[in-house]
Amino acid sequence: MKGKILFLVIIQFFYLKAQQIILPVNDNFELKVKVKVSIHPSDSSKFIYEYPIKNMPTSGQPVKYFKISNERELPWPPIVDTVFPPINWRCIPNKPSWQAEWKPDIYPILHPGDSLSGFIFHDRKLPDIGYWYSEGMDTIVFPTVIEGDVEELEDSIQKIYYNKTPFGPGKYGYTVVSGPLPPGEWNFDSTMYFVSDSGFYHLIDRVNKCFEQNWLKERAKDHLTRMYERGLRHYQNNRVEQARKVLSQIIDYLERERGNLVFDEAFYVLYYRTKFVSEHLAWPVKK
Repeated sequence: MKGKILFLVIIQFFYLKAQQIILPVNDNFELKVKVKVSIHPSDSSKFIYEYPIKNMPTSGQPVKYFKISNERELPWPPIVDTVFPPINWRCIPNKPSWQAEWKPDIYPILHPGDSLSGFIFHDRKLPDIGYWYSEGMDTIVFPTVIEGDVEELEDSIQKIYYNKTPFGPGKYGYTVVSGPLPPGEWNFDSTMYFVSDSGFYHLIDRVNKCFEQNWLKERAKDHLTRMYERGLRHYQNNRVEQARKVLSQIIDYLERERGNLVFDEAFYVLYYRTKFVSEHLAWPVKK
C-alpha cells in the first residue's frame, strides 16, 4: 500500500513540473530618462522635445525598446509635427515614439552603462506630464516560475509578464511630453482660445502632480500653490490685471528657482502653462 501511495506522489510531482512556465524577467534593467524642452528657433509656436537616455551600469540586461506617451495606452495618435530617431534606431513615422527591434548588425541595443541621445520630436502642444516606456531583452538569469492548472496559466502569464505596466511587460516612468491645452473654450469661429478660473485649478493640479514626482521641493510646492490661489481670487473678483500680475510673479519665481527648488521637469510644465493661462485669460470673467 505504501508503494502505491509513493508512486502516486511521484506521478503528481512530475505533473506539476510539467505545468511550470519560466517567464523571462523583462524589466531587469534601470533606465535613466532625461528631458530637454526648448522653443524651435524658426517657429516660436513650436516646442522641441529631446530625450537622452542611459541604461545604468547596474542593469542586468540591454534595452531594445523606448517610447514616449501622454496617454495611459501607447499612442496611435497623438500625432506630432516631426519625429527624429537616433541614428540606426527605427522610427515610427509621425508618432512621438521610437522602437528598436533587435536584429544583429541592423538595429543596436542599449547595453548596461551605455547612453543614447537623438530621440527628438517637434510639437505645438504645451509641455505636460506623461510617460516613458521601455523594454529590455528577454532573459532567464533571474526567471519567474509559475505553475498551476492549464486553464489558469494563460491568465497568470498576462498578469505576471505581459501586463507588468499599462503598456506592456517592461518598465515605465513619468517625464515631460506634449499635452493638451489647459481647460478653456474657443470663441465662435475658433480663432481665439479663452481660459477662465479652471485654468488656475489646472495649474494647481500640475503643481501637486509635479511634487508627487519629486520635481518640486515642498517649499516651492507650497509657495506656488499660494500664489496660484491668490491669482485665482483676483480673477474671480474681476481683477484680471492683478491676476496676470500674480502669474507674472510666478513665472519670475520659476526662473529664479530653477535647478534649486524647481527641477527642469516641473519648470517646463509650469512655466509654459502659466504663460499660456496668463495670455489667454477671458475677459469679462467667465466662471
